[in-house]
Amino acid sequence: MKLRALLLAVVILGCSACSGGGSERPRFAAKNKPAPELRLKKLLNAPAAEIRGWQALKGRAVILQFWATWCEECEEAIPHLNDLAAAFADAPVAFIWVTDETEADVKEFLKSHPVKGWIAPEAGAGIFRSFRVYGRPHTVLVDKDAVVTDITVPGAVTQDAIRCLLAGAPPKRTGRASPGEAPGKAAADVLAEFYIAEAAGAGSSASYGPDRMSGTGIPLKHAFDFLFGRADKLDIKPQAARAMNGFYDIRFRFPKGRGEKLRREFFLKGLETALGLKVKELSRRAEVYILKTAPGGPLNVTEKKNPGAAGLEGGKCAVDGGSFGLLSGALSERLGEPVLDETGLRGYYAYSFDFKSGDKKVFNTELNSQLGLRLERRLRKIRVLEVSRPEP
Repeated sequence: MKLRALLLAVVILGCSACSGGGSERPRFAAKNKPAPELRLKKLLNAPAAEIRGWQALKGRAVILQFWATWCEECEEAIPHLNDLAAAFADAPVAFIWVTDETEADVKEFLKSHPVKGWIAPEAGAGIFRSFRVYGRPHTVLVDKDAVVTDITVPGAVTQDAIRCLLAGAPPKRTGRASPGEAPGKAAADVLAEFYIAEAAGAGSSASYGPDRMSGTGIPLKHAFDFLFGRADKLDIKPQAARAMNGFYDIRFRFPKGRGEKLRREFFLKGLETALGLKVKELSRRAEVYILKTAPGGPLNVTEKKNPGAAGLEGGKCAVDGGSFGLLSGALSERLGEPVLDETGLRGYYAYSFDFKSGDKKVFNTELNSQLGLRLERRLRKIRVLEVSRPEP
């Protein structure tokens, strides 16, 4: 099964209708709104060494491709986007590949995976936040007036889509609706909706709101996180394993103000009808791992005022403004058991942890030396989501 790295968040979007300088532009990207300011400090294969704002791209349409060398789906998208770049080589359109990885790592990757377009390594966390990048690959189409026309995945970018972009026309829609959009009807007209289908493409993307979620190519676990919050343990019965291991296109919308319990029941009834899955929320006492501060710790941890980017890349957990929940989740995945955060560190922090050896027996030593943290075994009451599939 392919690894799909997907970081999810609830976004409250507020922006002004404007088209001027950076101070007037919105903080976050939204379709049919001016794009957030674009600042890239390094460029490879480009006529300039950097980009300091949309003025530098005046008269060009832009396809922003957020990617990483470790992302399988990003690698699979390279031939498709290279073909498009070749087809529009004489048109005023720029393909800009944005990553937070080092220039050295990117150049090494490009030796075996040539990319047609401008490459922007070492991009800061700010651009990932402002363009709502919660998973990779992530594609943003921006027209010649620096207005976002679509937020999508590489496979949805076609020659027709680029022609529309260059002409300043809205993107053509196929029979398949965009995430969060019902076929043939505006999302604002939908009172309630449950839709699930096996993923039609390789890309992954998701968006969330208080009473809605939509995603393409996502696992069901992300839907459970949206409905229940993060559970300490997911207990998947053997009959349910196949359905839980799949990736799906999901659209879910529930009337506001009807209550959280009804919202869960509505989604779970649809899930039971479509896939035969039953989900129970249970409380159990179990021996688990506790993530705590070691004597003299924490180490190499910086408190931040605002939330920032976070992710798992290979064996490294990197957070630039977040809790220790991501670290405890990564430890849980590798240990195969729940890991609860009891560090007592509240707020936003910048830190990184490298699973250097991959040996579970030395995790404690690595935690202590890198972050001044430690793991302990303790008896705790934990939240469990039990997923079963009774015989019909």
